[in-house]
Amino acid sequence: MNTEEPMRTSAVRPSALLPMLVMILLPAFSAAQKSSSPALSNETQLKPIEVEDHTLGGLQYSVDGRLLVRYQDFEQLLAPLRDYETQRLLKRSEAADGDSKIFGLVGLAGLATGVVGLLTSPSSQKGPFWVTAIGGAVAFDVGGLFQTEAQTAKFNCVQRYNRFARGEEQILPQGPSDEKSLLNFGTATPTPSSANP
Repeated sequence: MNTEEPMRTSAVRPSALLPMLVMILLPAFSAAQKSSSPALSNETQLKPIEVEDHTLGGLQYSVDGRLLVRYQDFEQLLAPLRDYETQRLLKRSEAADGDSKIFGLVGLAGLATGVVGLLTSPSSQKGPFWVTAIGGAVAFDVGGLFQTEAQTAKFNCVQRYNRFARGEEQILPQGPSDEKSLLNFGTATPTPSSANP
């Protein structure tokens, strides 16, 4: 008995073609996305800044075991980034730190002068020294507020830099240098008006 079997063709079903196509093209597509979308070039590799909280020293920042103490250390680290917001936060921190030192020194001098005057002057002449001591204490507290602002701005600057280092942030364009550039709308083009008959 001779039975003829129908010849089977090895055609791929359309339903099996789609998953195979996805498996082949997906890794190539994701590799192309990773190579074309970094915020910074490959030659600039940013290392995240490590933040540690110490009981007496407060927040300490380091990169590869090297402590970042001075503002110049932060500026050198942030320079390749060229991000306006990061540099603005660092300058704000530096300015508030300078203000805190000035208020702290003036307050400490006023407080010391007032206390010494209170201890050495007769009872009838202690009024001005009370004012000096209280004013010095208030100025010293204001210096502490400026120091808190400086530490907060520095922490925010480091957090923004770390987002760049991890590839989670994009660079913002620099803002206008003055308010007059915001008012320059270009030349006004006259709008055609309908002619009255």
